[in-house]
Amino acid sequence: MTDHQRLRTTLVIDDELVRHGLTHVMSCIEEIHFVGDLRHGPELAERIRLLQPELLVLGMPPTGTLTDLLTELDSTVKVVVVTDSEHADINTVELLRAGADALVDRRSPATDLRATFAKVVSGQPALDALSVQSLITELRSPPVSRTAGDTRLLTARERDVLNELVEGLDNRTIAGRLFVSEATVKFHLHNIMNKFGVHKRAALIAAALRGADATG
Repeated sequence: MTDHQRLRTTLVIDDELVRHGLTHVMSCIEEIHFVGDLRHGPELAERIRLLQPELLVLGMPPTGTLTDLLTELDSTVKVVVVTDSEHADINTVELLRAGADALVDRRSPATDLRATFAKVVSGQPALDALSVQSLITELRSPPVSRTAGDTRLLTARERDVLNELVEGLDNRTIAGRLFVSEATVKFHLHNIMNKFGVHKRAALIAAALRGADATG
């Protein structure tokens, strides 16, 4: 199999030990061809685009979540997220909704990791055993009472978007202030509306203001 027939693969892993371990595991998969090794930081989405990967392996960033980055990526890129149980902001459901094709826990045995990557290479979505456990735990957790305007339902980034919306800003302006694309803003607004049980921007703003009055 030539390099042109293999999947162009880029890693974005800050932890050196994890990066070396995954590289070793993935090097056993014939269909993978490494074309780049990046770190989290400014303009990451653009740096990824320049490498034109077909498979992207993302570790968790030092701060924040991967949701914004996932919504910025080309939908044709297969994305594997390497999770870390010590990272406080992991939300398995949100990662999958934002575009991740597979989740693997960095603590997983090499055999599980290799099997998961092999599934992704063949075009299948995949979760390793530890990620399945994490997903089941999330789904079984008692839901927070869903009340329109209750910001406890939101992620930190969703709260940022909502605060900008309440100021009367449009999607383009919000995107510019938060340094994300308009598509990412729309993604977050859609999630916020679902969580608040509303369907229009005006209703969303009204719910946010009522929630602020109730907690203020």
